[in-house]
Amino acid sequence: MNKRIKQFIAICFVLISGSAFAQTDPLIPQSFAVDNKTQTMAVINEPENMIAILKRTADGYEVAKSIQVDNIRGRHDKQFIYRPMSVAIYEQKVMFLASNRDSCYFEITDINGNSIYTSPKFAGSASAFSYDEQTRRLYIAGASASGYNVFNIDCSYGFANIKIDTVSTDRAAYMLYNVPKKSEEIAKHDSFGVGLTVIAMGTVFFALVVISIVLMGFARALHAAQSKKSKATVTNKQERKEIAQEFKAGGNLSGESLAAISAAIHLYNDELHDEENTVLTIVKVEKRYSPWSSKVHNMNVYRR
Repeated sequence: MNKRIKQFIAICFVLISGSAFAQTDPLIPQSFAVDNKTQTMAVINEPENMIAILKRTADGYEVAKSIQVDNIRGRHDKQFIYRPMSVAIYEQKVMFLASNRDSCYFEITDINGNSIYTSPKFAGSASAFSYDEQTRRLYIAGASASGYNVFNIDCSYGFANIKIDTVSTDRAAYMLYNVPKKSEEIAKHDSFGVGLTVIAMGTVFFALVVISIVLMGFARALHAAQSKKSKATVTNKQERKEIAQEFKAGGNLSGESLAAISAAIHLYNDELHDEENTVLTIVKVEKRYSPWSSKVHNMNVYRR
């Protein structure tokens, strides 16, 4: 594991833990939360993009209030719509985190849904939060395309007096770890590009060597096939020559030899000429002379 990642994880662990004996909820997104004292529930209503606060009644639960996270009616910029990511109830306060592609915000209400604090929009696509009741610190974390975001917010002055550092001047309140790109890692280890050049040229030459070996193997296979075919042709010529010498010597020819000679002569005679049809198909048609079709009238008349 990269050394910077280890340092970043260690810092996050220290910030989130607060102290060795502090107990905090894990940074896991929650779709609903329950208050044990009042039996109040906070639920994320994803289709309507709302936070529903449910109160306990004699017959069950009823919706006491619905908080609109962001208006989605008639909008086409879906990537900029804030969606509820996580909800929780701490100290009889309903808290929820809303986020889109590039930024997020945090809101705190009382148990009845009345707004206490709404944070400004700050950069970072956060997805989960946790609150430490002993140290009264709020932790918001998430991941974006560039890296990881961690917000450490002090709530010791009350939930109505929370201040989130969106300018990132206070490194204790906001941390951002940028995941290095591959090009940056290569430039760090190979600043002059020698290794990259060697790898690129080596890949090209290796491909050329492989192609050369394949072409040489194909050429050898083709040459072997042609040699085999030429040997078969030479063998047939040698057999014909031996038969001709045996015939000239007046020796006794076998029946197979005579049959082969007769078949060869027959085929040779058949191939001398194609079959021709001697029927004449030319028909001479006589037409009477007519001045209307005479070519003489089409000639130019030259005067003397």
